[in-house]
Amino acid sequence: MIDKDKLNKIVAKALNVPLEKINDQSSSSNLEEWDSLGHLAILTSIDNQTSGKASKIETLSSCTSLKDLYETLVSNNIAK
Repeated sequence: MIDKDKLNKIVAKALNVPLEKINDQSSSSNLEEWDSLGHLAILTSIDNQTSGKASKIETLSSCTSLKDLYETLVSNNIAK
């Protein structure tokens, strides 16, 4: 299970930014590093952390904010 802190760490590492730069408002519109390659890195990292379960969530790829990612993972019983 991924919690909110773990998701923040995953996103920070995937985007290669300091953890302090990541918060509930983080999104592709306010983080320069969250471009298409950054988005792919985030999705890949989440999928690795969930042993492939995340790749089965069709709507995950359309999530463009940390809040959306977290809520989608929670609704699919991958995050708490």
